[in-house]
Amino acid sequence: MEKETKKVGLYWKILLVVAAVWGVFFALSFIKSFDDWYVDHIFPAIQQVVGRIFNVFPFAFGEILMYFCALLVLVTVILSLVFGIRWIVRKCRKKTGKRNTFYRVYMKSVLVVAVLFLWAYLFHWWIPYNGHVFGEKNQDRTRGFTAQEYRYVRIQVGIKCMEAMKAIPRDADGRIIYPDKKTAYEVIARNVKKLSDRYPRLKGYYSKPKAALCSDVLEWMYIGGYTYPYTMEITYNKYVDNLYWYTMIAHETAHYKGFYKENEGECMGILACILSDDPLMVYSGCADYYFTVESKYINAMIEDYGLEEGLKRIKEEFAQDPDYTLDEQQIFLDQEDAARVAQEAYEADSHPLENYSDTAEEVADTGWETQEVIAAENYYDDGYRLIMEYFLKEREEGR
Repeated sequence: MEKETKKVGLYWKILLVVAAVWGVFFALSFIKSFDDWYVDHIFPAIQQVVGRIFNVFPFAFGEILMYFCALLVLVTVILSLVFGIRWIVRKCRKKTGKRNTFYRVYMKSVLVVAVLFLWAYLFHWWIPYNGHVFGEKNQDRTRGFTAQEYRYVRIQVGIKCMEAMKAIPRDADGRIIYPDKKTAYEVIARNVKKLSDRYPRLKGYYSKPKAALCSDVLEWMYIGGYTYPYTMEITYNKYVDNLYWYTMIAHETAHYKGFYKENEGECMGILACILSDDPLMVYSGCADYYFTVESKYINAMIEDYGLEEGLKRIKEEFAQDPDYTLDEQQIFLDQEDAARVAQEAYEADSHPLENYSDTAEEVADTGWETQEVIAAENYYDDGYRLIMEYFLKEREEGR
């Protein structure tokens, strides 16, 4: 009599089909032109659907999901040990019996959860991350700039910063008056979307950002914000100061729209602020970038002419620059004031896990070091190069 062939059940058939589709797209993800096409044509539809679904929740659902997965891993390890030991004992005693139905069903459920996570990871993050910077082949390289190019961009940013400083609302003590987070994000979303003429991926739906439940842990890890790729939610550390909040959220919003590389987010966040129609948002971006480009200009001059001659030429060029009076001391005072308010908010809350803050910092250090390696492979340069190229291209085109 022929041995009866065991049929493959519906559960395994579905998983095999899903695995096959996943495998095909994972292989395609190593073709950068495919990744660019995917982010331009497929990703926006997924982002709008998933973003709208999870925007319904007043809290960061992705964060809850993260805790759930950590618990699931722990429970799975414990159950596997318990049932594994039980199986070994039965084998040693040469006892037979039916396989445990509970454990089988549980492990099948865990496998489904794992497949869903891998699916979301691939289509929500991995493919977009692997494309060209900004989806443009010519951006996948580094270049240097001349001292005069740095000088030109420094002047442009300085003028915008000075104009914004004059228009910022302040109270009787000279402190900046900040709007609530909802109003601030409406400003941010509007100005990020304004860049969609140059970067079409920024069109479409925008979810509201949500304060992270574990903001104290993010604070210990030096993380200002995070975009959950699985649920496509923008979350932020609620202890981030109000001045930096504009730049940071604009950065995370760029990730949310598919610009997942750090230099993409850095550039888009600062650029959206500098070109904003809101003085506070402009000030946030300029205060974050002006000193970067100024230091690069000074370093380039010293490298070209030596210390003494370089400083002499810098002084002469400063005197020839357009007449804008940028009160750098006031910028420092505003940053310090914003940091003080944020620190007071942190100290006003209880932090039951604070004894583990050193551990969180160590984990963060490892994470940042790992990110530096990954970023170096993806042309990461703090985004300043991309911002430089934007202004230089505008000058070249006479705008």
